Amino acid sequence: MKNLLCIKEQMILPIRRKACLVIFSSIVVSLCLIVTIFITYSLADTSKYALNFGVQEYTVPADAKDFTLKDINNRNISLKNFRGKIVILNFWATWCGPCRQEMPSMERLHQQFKDRGLVILAIASGDDTKSVNSFITKYNLTFPALIDKDLEVTDIYKVWALPTTYFINSKGQIIGVAQGSRDWNTKEATQYITSIFKASI
Repeated sequence: MKNLLCIKEQMILPIRRKACLVIFSSIVVSLCLIVTIFITYSLADTSKYALNFGVQEYTVPADAKDFTLKDINNRNISLKNFRGKIVILNFWATWCGPCRQEMPSMERLHQQFKDRGLVILAIASGDDTKSVNSFITKYNLTFPALIDKDLEVTDIYKVWALPTTYFINSKGQIIGVAQGSRDWNTKEATQYITSIFKASI
């Protein structure tokens, strides 16, 4: 497919100040070290779980380009409205067999993580509202399906095959991409999505 103090103690005060500064500095350094270790391990976990789930990670996160599309109820949905949340941007089509295959498990992932703030935006590439609405009804999908009939957003994100899925962190940055269908109702999927949440803390 195209096609994130005292005067009396003046003589001792400098020593006490120095001691306090040393202690304070040590605490700050220790806290920074703890945070660094936490972030490092979080990122390491994300990389490991991305590999296990077949996600190609971005070496340097890229800003996700904003867009506005209509959903099946003719409401405008913009990516920027979900800043601060983890977003799965899934490009698919009703005629795409692998897309149809993965949608039920994606719905289960949505149910599993929606209360934690996970957002799934399913962008229907080249489809019209009627066909997408029928598909959503048939598969009982509850996450937003957006209509990209003219492939405008599909082209912006340089999608050439379906399904293609982008993973966007809470800072609005793309951190990974997955090509092809997959089972979203697996341990590997849960671990990867969980690792993204941890890395966003």
